[in-house]
Amino acid sequence: MRSLFGGRPRKIFTQGRELGAYRNELFERTDRINTRLVQVADDIEALRRRSLDPDEAVGRLTIHEDALDEESDGVFEMMAPEELHGLHMEYEANLERALRGIVTVERGCSITRLPHRPPDDEEPHTYYKRGHANVTHARLRMAEIVEVLLTWEPGKPAEATVAARLERTHKA
Repeated sequence: MRSLFGGRPRKIFTQGRELGAYRNELFERTDRINTRLVQVADDIEALRRRSLDPDEAVGRLTIHEDALDEESDGVFEMMAPEELHGLHMEYEANLERALRGIVTVERGCSITRLPHRPPDDEEPHTYYKRGHANVTHARLRMAEIVEVLLTWEPGKPAEATVAARLERTHKA
């Protein structure tokens, strides 16, 4: 589109298009990540209840970990609007926290393979519980951040704090 008063051609709504493209990609990626994290939490919970064998759990968790690593790389490469950089980085940090939770559970599974471990040893279950808490808490925080990232409007503050959440719920 040309300017009414001459000059160079200008594209209108480019910021809106970029924000829309960011939101679409973010929604698709975070939906896949959240679905995968729910599966991870279910597998860890089955391991904690002793209804899943540790060797089988390691196989499943490795598949989940590899898939989440790929998604993490994709999230890292996304270009967030400048105002959303902080929240985008916090999302990445929580995804890394969930991955550390998976590694913690895998470490607990490896303890079960030690030759001199007593059969009623509770140490692996401590690892399972800690890993489950990391995955669950990271997933919940990531959901809060995604809600803010997807509903943010240019010119408004991008906050995912408890106070901001309470303010949003009071307005609704």
